[in-house]
Amino acid sequence: MKKNPGASDLAARLAAAARQPAGMSSVPAAPQTAPEPAAKPVIVRAVAEPAKPKKTKVKEPQTVPITLRPDSSLWNKFVIKASERTREEGRVVSAQQIMLEVLERSEA
Repeated sequence: MKKNPGASDLAARLAAAARQPAGMSSVPAAPQTAPEPAAKPVIVRAVAEPAKPKKTKVKEPQTVPITLRPDSSLWNKFVIKASERTREEGRVVSAQQIMLEVLERSEA
């Protein structure tokens, strides 16, 4: 592996920085000839950005999670209907969606 050409320079700068006490700058401050009068502190206030309008989601009807254990032949019927509907609509339609539609239609 080749040695980086600036490695020795970096090592020297790191060693010099390690010898200085913490918080000391490597650049000496310019000597002041006369003390300057204390300046009034400037107060900077953050300006709040205008709030962006939040996108509101269309509220879907409240749902309740349940677990169903249909017979395998009944499950296969719903899977077949879902696959047919997927081909017709050109988007994935799950067996669970078909089941929900059947339950909604049977609602009295």
